[in-house]
Amino acid sequence: MLSKLSSYQAGTLGELITVAKLNTLGLAAYISPEGAPGHDVMVVVDGLPRSIEVKTRQFLNRPTEITRWPVDLDRKGEADFFVFIELDLRTMSPTFYVLTNAQARERHRDYVGAGNCYLPAVRDIVKPNDFSVFAHANHSGDPVLCNAVN
Repeated sequence: MLSKLSSYQAGTLGELITVAKLNTLGLAAYISPEGAPGHDVMVVVDGLPRSIEVKTRQFLNRPTEITRWPVDLDRKGEADFFVFIELDLRTMSPTFYVLTNAQARERHRDYVGAGNCYLPAVRDIVKPNDFSVFAHANHSGDPVLCNAVN
């Protein structure tokens, strides 16, 4: 019978698949060392290192089993980007939601001792598996719209 991974296993797997996905997109990315201060993944965007906080949630039958991604902005709020993953355990297929820091803060709901980003609120502002935010980012991690000038 299929069962869920431990939160530690799911977290590590999420970091690994995030790095693999970013590398396949041509971005230089690596997992931060275990236990190191900071964020889960580092990626080079426009020649600068950017930090990513990765949150992985898993489901056995339907994505609706996932209701939230816990986010502690007091500890992890300086990340340039947040990657929220829905992991289908039947097929080991990830669905990625990539948010800038500003987007994650906008969708974060605080409560005593922690906080969450809820799935419907995240889906309202980003498309699944859209990594275009990494194409051009300014220092704050917010997207920069570029217009070519001839």
